[in-house]
Amino acid sequence: MTDPQWLDAYNCPFDPQPIIDAWAGGDGEQAVAELWLRLYHQGTIGTASYQAVPELVRILAGAPQPDWNAYALIASIEEGRLAPDNPALPVELEGNYRQAWEVITPMALGHLRTAFNDPLVRSLIAVVAHAKRQHSLAAIALCTEDERQEMLGIDS
Repeated sequence: MTDPQWLDAYNCPFDPQPIIDAWAGGDGEQAVAELWLRLYHQGTIGTASYQAVPELVRILAGAPQPDWNAYALIASIEEGRLAPDNPALPVELEGNYRQAWEVITPMALGHLRTAFNDPLVRSLIAVVAHAKRQHSLAAIALCTEDERQEMLGIDS
């Protein structure tokens, strides 16, 4: 995966593989924080974000429990892909990226059956919504309950 053409959300060369491997190896908290910082920052993504998605799906497929951070990061990267100011999905990554979405969608649906944890449910719904081309629904799903109530003008 090491390739200087892959850039992070700050437009700096970035290879997410060592951090993804650390996450898969159990060093989750620090790895997750760095991946969020480098792959998705306030709506901005880079080409390394696209490169990371198949690897994040691989981690999810092998994990004993679903990880809301992985699902949410994948959904956020897809949201970023649709933003006009972010780089387009490079042709050489398109096949693996699309295949990752084919794998993650049934996985998310399966995890949704038994999920009750709020961040997990929201991230699973966001992934499924993106897969079904319901992108605004995906964006709303990633919002917290308080954010959704504020959008709707509901007093809590």
